Amino acid sequence: MATYTVDGVPLDHPAGCWKLLAATQVRPLPGARAASVVIPGRPGELPLVGADVEATTIGLTLGITGASPTGIDQGAAGLDANLAALYGLFGVRHRMLELRYRPAPTVAEVAAEATVTAASEPQMWVGAARARLAVIARIPGAFWRDVAARVWSTPEPGFPERVTTLDGSTAPVSDTVWRITGPISDLRIADSLTDSWVSYPGTLDAGRQLRIHCGRLDAHEAASIAWDGTSAGATGRITNGGPGSARGWLTFTPVPVTSAHDRGVQVLIGGTGTSSATLIEMRARRAFL
Repeated sequence: MATYTVDGVPLDHPAGCWKLLAATQVRPLPGARAASVVIPGRPGELPLVGADVEATTIGLTLGITGASPTGIDQGAAGLDANLAALYGLFGVRHRMLELRYRPAPTVAEVAAEATVTAASEPQMWVGAARARLAVIARIPGAFWRDVAARVWSTPEPGFPERVTTLDGSTAPVSDTVWRITGPISDLRIADSLTDSWVSYPGTLDAGRQLRIHCGRLDAHEAASIAWDGTSAGATGRITNGGPGSARGWLTFTPVPVTSAHDRGVQVLIGGTGTSSATLIEMRARRAFL
């Protein structure tokens, strides 16, 4: 059975205060945002590609008991305390909740930002100190992500390579962070299958580093650069193109490689004037529908 946590709190409480019931949904498949173009005299409508996906919702149904956090049955008083704890957990409004999902104990956990948009009045069985609460969580960003980012690197630009750290992704990844160590001239990084690309014309000298943050649409060059720096002095030198270039710098779209179960991303890195000191690094989290 799938397990969930909200802000680090398990929805299957270890002391039995509450647990997810079988009515809880698995992660839903996002639908495409509706759009249509009809031309008089032409049957049907024009086929459209590249439609964005809609935000998704997921139903969470919890069975609540009168158990205390130490596992002692406290009857109706304990039931009321557990309901109050859940109301406080789901009732946060000044920020997004971190919802994590694990479909099975041996499967990697994924996370999404969420907010609770609807909740039903709990069904109460006061004499038995039991209740059932159903809540609807909305995922505005539609996609689920790895909990932690992973780093991929290559020392040799010039030919298509599979980005192994993004293997298994099923949704586009548009917030990769790149760190390039010179020397290299006329750097160009592209999704070799869709030709979405970003480039840095000119020369990055030996001993210099360049960070390109595709999620924030900024770039910076310095002698040494951290992944999470905020300087953006080289942003104006970045150029980009390909699908989605009007709203972002570089989007990787996973595709089947050897089968429907084997999905991956392939990158083509171009550049001249490299040496043994040149290094291309990329940090990202996988994305899932």
